[in-house]
Amino acid sequence: MSTPAEQQWWVIYRETLIQFEIVAVEPPPGNDTAFDERCAQLEADGLDACVIDAPDADTAGDIAGRAWVEAFLSDPKRLAAADAYLATLNQPTN
Repeated sequence: MSTPAEQQWWVIYRETLIQFEIVAVEPPPGNDTAFDERCAQLEADGLDACVIDAPDADTAGDIAGRAWVEAFLSDPKRLAAADAYLATLNQPTN
């Protein structure tokens, strides 16, 4: 059984201190002009992108999501900042 060939995917996402939201997964732009235009559009929309090699868009999204979780959980400073942020959400308001 052969495995599907991998290709590059742009995983477009929005990230906060405690959340990683995949907005889209798409093939990378085809030329330098399209690349620059897409980067400018993502920046204007407050989004980021990472490049993932995967056989399909769903797998690329899964890989990006797992990588974010692993990076989040392995960084004590990030965990402490998230805990502090969540604690502020749980404080009663008077």
